[in-house]
Amino acid sequence: MEQLSAKQERVLDFIKSSLQQTGYPPTVREIADRLGLAGPNSAKKFLDILERKGFIRRQPGCSRAIEVMGAALSPALRSLPVVGAIRAGEPLLAVESIGERIAVDPSFARGEGLFFLRVKGDSMIDAHVMDGDLALIRPQPEVASGDIAAVLLGDEATLKYFFKEKTAVRLQPANPAYKPIMIKQKDAAQLRIIGKVVGVMRKME
Repeated sequence: MEQLSAKQERVLDFIKSSLQQTGYPPTVREIADRLGLAGPNSAKKFLDILERKGFIRRQPGCSRAIEVMGAALSPALRSLPVVGAIRAGEPLLAVESIGERIAVDPSFARGEGLFFLRVKGDSMIDAHVMDGDLALIRPQPEVASGDIAAVLLGDEATLKYFFKEKTAVRLQPANPAYKPIMIKQKDAAQLRIIGKVVGVMRKME
C-alpha cells in the first residue's frame, strides 16, 4: 500500500474508530463535520484517495458502504508519525511536518502521542544513537537529569543528554568530538523540552 499523508491518516482513523464504536462507517458529511473539512465534497476526495491507495473499498450508491481493507485495519501494529528531523550534532531547524508513518508493534510504543524523529549527525554515537536512526519520542515538558531529550533552542532542535545544574542546563553530547551546550538561567526561555527519547529504530541495510 502507498503511504498516507497526515490528513489522509486522520480520515482513515476516524472511519476505523466509527466502525469499532458503532459497527458501521460514517457518512461523508459526518467525516467532514468531525474533521473540520470544507464539506462533503472534500471528504469524498479523501475517500477517493484512500480507495485508490487500497485502504478502503466502497459500494457505489450507498452512503455508508465503506469497507476498510484488512491490512489497514490490522490491530497487531500501531502507526506512528515520523515528524521532521532532528540533528544529533549541531542543531537543525525544526520541521514540524509529518513526512511518513511507520507501523510498529504496540509493545515497542506504549503511551499516547508518541512519534519518531529522524536523527542526523553523530554526536550521540556513544549512546548508540546513530545517524539515520529513528528516535522514538514520548512528548513531555520535563525530563530527569541524565535522560536523552529532544529539545528546542529557539527555532532549532537537537538531541542530547539533559542535565539541570545550579545555574544552567547542560545539553551533553555522547561523543568526545563535540562540546556540551550550556544554557544559562537568564536564557532559559530559549529552551523548550520536546520530550524524552524512549526507543531507537535502526535499518541495518
